Amino acid sequence: MRLRQRLGVEWLAVAALASCVVAALSFWDSVSPFDNLVYDQLSAIDRPAPPTDIMIVEIDEDSLAAYGKWPWPRYRHAELLEQLAVGNPKAIGFDILLSEAGDRDDDAALARAMANASKLFLPLHFVVPGSNGADYDVALPIKPLEQAADGLGHVNLPLDTDGVVRRAALCVGDKSSGSDWPHLMEMLYRSVEGHPSPAYQRLADCDQMLLMPFARRGAYQSIPFAALASGEVPAAFLDDKILLVGATANGLGDQYPVPLGDGGTLAGVEIMANLYSAMVRDDFIVPLSRIPQLALSLLPLWILLIGFWRWTPRTTIIVSFGLILMILLCSALLLKFSFWFAPGAALLGVILVYPVWGWRRLQATSDFMDSELQQFDRSKIDIPIMRSELGPVDLITGQAERLTHAISHVRDLRRFISDALRNLPDPMFITDLDGKVIFVNQLAQAGMEDGPHDLALDDMLQRFVSANDLESVKDYLDLKSRPAKNDYVEFTSYHGEIFAMRRAPVMSNDGILKGHIHYLADITEMAHAAELREEVLQLLSHDMRAPQAAILALLDGKDEDEFIGRIKRHARHTLALADNFVGLARIDSSEFSGEDILLSELVAEASDGLWPLCKARNIRCEIDDQSDGAFVNGEPSSLYRSFVNLIDNAIKYSPDGGVVTILIRVTELDRQSFVSVAIADQGKGISEQMLGQLFERFASDDVMARSSIKGAGLGLNFVAKVMERHGGNIRGENRRDGGACFTVLLPLAADVQEQID
Repeated sequence: MRLRQRLGVEWLAVAALASCVVAALSFWDSVSPFDNLVYDQLSAIDRPAPPTDIMIVEIDEDSLAAYGKWPWPRYRHAELLEQLAVGNPKAIGFDILLSEAGDRDDDAALARAMANASKLFLPLHFVVPGSNGADYDVALPIKPLEQAADGLGHVNLPLDTDGVVRRAALCVGDKSSGSDWPHLMEMLYRSVEGHPSPAYQRLADCDQMLLMPFARRGAYQSIPFAALASGEVPAAFLDDKILLVGATANGLGDQYPVPLGDGGTLAGVEIMANLYSAMVRDDFIVPLSRIPQLALSLLPLWILLIGFWRWTPRTTIIVSFGLILMILLCSALLLKFSFWFAPGAALLGVILVYPVWGWRRLQATSDFMDSELQQFDRSKIDIPIMRSELGPVDLITGQAERLTHAISHVRDLRRFISDALRNLPDPMFITDLDGKVIFVNQLAQAGMEDGPHDLALDDMLQRFVSANDLESVKDYLDLKSRPAKNDYVEFTSYHGEIFAMRRAPVMSNDGILKGHIHYLADITEMAHAAELREEVLQLLSHDMRAPQAAILALLDGKDEDEFIGRIKRHARHTLALADNFVGLARIDSSEFSGEDILLSELVAEASDGLWPLCKARNIRCEIDDQSDGAFVNGEPSSLYRSFVNLIDNAIKYSPDGGVVTILIRVTELDRQSFVSVAIADQGKGISEQMLGQLFERFASDDVMARSSIKGAGLGLNFVAKVMERHGGNIRGENRRDGGACFTVLLPLAADVQEQID
């Protein structure tokens, strides 16, 4: 395998493998721990400031010391709510689960306090897995409290794979059908703003998680539960505040790891405060969907893969580090615009592809060099130039010396071939793909004192080709006029010699075109012989035909007796022989030049031309045209002569008073449409010994003929040659009811064929 192909295959394999690895890492979040680490560091650069109207009512260590261990009797919560109702807050989020019944009196007191509070919302939570095969069960507050509250919202916090709370689910359930449970903070937002949050409205479904931007720890205003419940806090302090009531004491189990960079935990109620703040600011960080994430992950990988073909190793390693930095900067920039691009898969793709490609490229190059040197040793041409043998050395030096020896041998071979070409007996020159002459031998260099240098092909042609033939030679070289049989062009030089010019491609060992070799063979003597041959044909076609035509002209006006009729038949036979012989000779030496012909009209014309023969023997020619005006592409003169020969044969072998039938129709063979012409007579048919050689030259079966003129066996051979020249064929056979039938198939003209298709 050539090195370029091998490297191409290796590159495709590395590209496919690296792309699949990056896609798999992106799809399965396999590098999420690293992505989370990068996110935590980047999100700490610019933490948002908390809103001033959010206040946390903490169940802290001081409150536990004042009221005793948790859980407290529910009248304690009623006391708090009574104080909150006096303060006129905007809304209250009570982040304490109340799904189990307590003391009946306490529950009733708490329900009354909740009913008196304005815009109070309670939490619900989900039990996973649910009962009876359900995904989850909904745990609601007890009925009296649920009825007293203004609304319910879930407070579940999804954890990432490393157990850290970074994301929030704004709803749980089926959002499209309206049967979802919004988050508790979403319910508070709706009660304050009067409409769902923009982030909620943009959600496609409840499975979409949004990253929360966290304020610094302790940034939100807070007040102890016990201080507020005991009336130590003035009511005006709570006016127009959004109050979030929840546990902050470490022993209550409502602490979660968060991405604040200090390794500590954060109380659930403070996480709720950050969630509500993100709703107000509408700055949730949206993770990129799979398609943009995958595209951005693959982009640096493919930049590097494409660069492998263009850059030097030094540039490639610099670009690799630049791409790593670019990936991190892209992630940080998108985070600034509230989008999260996880960079782990992209970074790993760049880090992996560079050494893997370097290894495969080095291996491919090493294998290629070893293979090429072995092949060179096996196939090198022995030329009469002596070189010293290589001595024993270490392996690396030996490989270097082998390469040096191979290069020297190629140089010697180049000189050997150059010397051989310069001494060819005919002019020869070589051009590159731009048409510049790069080599000439001695005969072609005649008159050039300093060699061809930058001589253009047109200038070289003007040195050899006469002005009359220059255009035809250029057309040949431009592929505008290529002979069908002989790939060369003839021209006359300024000195009267006749040359045959042939162009051959110069190909590299890999099959790549590099230029052309132009051979000029002196065919002056052959051309003169061809002119003599043409003169002989002219003699046959004109000088020998003219006396026969004159004889017929003289006899046409005479009263015809048997003697005159015999002279006429012999004269016509001589004309037919001359026409067939000349036609055969010119078919082999001329180019095909066709035109669209209405075949039925041409056959009718050939039949009409033989009317005198039919009349003489009372024979009718009946034409059944079923071709619907079918055209063929052909040469009118040779086709006309062919059908004249076939119809003349049918008349010749028919009995007096007989009928020659000609059926013309369109048929299909091997999915190609043909025009079929079947010419049948009522004679005795073709003898068995002649069926296999009907179309051979000089084959004749005159035993069955009704004419006294014997054939020379050129007519059917001429017809077969014409049909072959037109891409068709002819067959002859005996009919069951007597007589012979010749069927001609000619391809339908191209434009008609396209209409049929």
